[in-house]
Amino acid sequence: MKTEIDLNDISMSKNDPNLKSLEKYDVEANIEEVDNTNERSVFKYGFTALSTPRNVRLSIQGVARIFGDSIERDEILNKDENDIPKILTVIYQELFPTFFLLSKTLNVSCPPHTIGEMGNSLASEDIEQESEINEQVSETAEPKSVDDVESESQPSEEEPVAQPTV
Repeated sequence: MKTEIDLNDISMSKNDPNLKSLEKYDVEANIEEVDNTNERSVFKYGFTALSTPRNVRLSIQGVARIFGDSIERDEILNKDENDIPKILTVIYQELFPTFFLLSKTLNVSCPPHTIGEMGNSLASEDIEQESEINEQVSETAEPKSVDDVESESQPSEEEPVAQPTV
């Protein structure tokens, strides 16, 4: 089975520029079959992620083409253990990098990487990891003076310098 995912429309909005922490995203997903032949099925899709509290809206719409025999294409239309059509999961996995970039452009938390977690709270571990990374970056990014750099690269007078032996 082969898939082609095209993006036709991308939009984003943020009402409060000072709000950066979001509790969760609620998603509205829709899919509509627009063409079906022996070799392929074509679907129009749309995903809209709305943050809680209501501040951020991320929306992506496009067309998905699924190539393969009818058995494979029927299988992808079945629902998974979370009662979500598998085709929506396949499409969302392809679109996730776009959702990630849109959310980072707005300087807000990113939606979960799997569609089954869209309505769940954002993981506090992810928020903690992000703050730890920011702390590490700020610690290592402290500016050094020229004297500090030079003294680090030269041995101190107390340390014996190894002499080459012949």
